[in-house]
Amino acid sequence: MTRPFAGALLVATGLAACMAPMQAPEAQGIARDRLARYCRNGGCGAYALGHTQKIGDRWLVDFEAPRHRFTVTVEDNGSAKVTTWDR
Repeated sequence: MTRPFAGALLVATGLAACMAPMQAPEAQGIARDRLARYCRNGGCGAYALGHTQKIGDRWLVDFEAPRHRFTVTVEDNGSAKVTTWDR
């Protein structure tokens, strides 16, 4: 294998990995980070991961808390938005 070919193969493999669709564990990680920023200083109380589902090109990740339910919408580009529901 020549060096230029090996380098091109390495770059192509890296780009393919970056363009792969987001999977549930990655969406859950982004959602956890976003919810932690939303709930700074313990303002939300304790919460636990609930249900995760993919709808179209976005993930909906639910978290359960004693007084609230949180849904974090995670887009395929990594942006996320938190919605709070009262119980």
